[in-house]
Amino acid sequence: MTALYEMPFNPVKEKYGEEITSYIFPYFVQDWHLFAPDPIAKDRGVLVRAKKRQPDGSTATTQWTDVTSPVLQQLYGERFWPSREIRVATGLPQLLESWRDPELEKLRNKNQVSDRPGKGVKTGKKEKEDPPLSEGEKDSRDEAIRFAQSFASTQASKLWGSDVEYVQVRIVTNEFPRFSQRYARDAKGKVSYYDLAWMKPVKVER
Repeated sequence: MTALYEMPFNPVKEKYGEEITSYIFPYFVQDWHLFAPDPIAKDRGVLVRAKKRQPDGSTATTQWTDVTSPVLQQLYGERFWPSREIRVATGLPQLLESWRDPELEKLRNKNQVSDRPGKGVKTGKKEKEDPPLSEGEKDSRDEAIRFAQSFASTQASKLWGSDVEYVQVRIVTNEFPRFSQRYARDAKGKVSYYDLAWMKPVKVER
């Protein structure tokens, strides 16, 4: 399955994309940054907020809450038996940004009609894809959104209780200063983010 997943786009991936992706995600995602000639230059985190029903029947929106840092702190104290929740929190940004097939993206970039390719699940204005999304990409995108929805629902329930009506996920990226600026004390990275649409919370079996 891993070999099929890592192969370039082909008829097998087109036909069995859903089965292949469901086997790999979320626990067997391959990440070769440690051995790659292009080292890690950024880190990502997940923020969650919710719309919560008030006693008077109105709805209030919570502040964005960092849900990545707490699980990392938990990891530091549980080196031998870490919870799988840690992998979920740290893997979600990659899952949301890796559902597009790289070979098809090259064609879309060449045709210059892609909707900000490689940047993950977007909301807002839709542009025509050329070539259009494959069934495998659509399945992977939908699976990524469902995964984000489940994770946000779990976190919102922990943070704000059961009266949550909607949840939203924000992916924050911190790009480190360039290597050429390593001696500049005032060098700062670049922080960017994008938000998924508001989603109804779902009940997650534990």
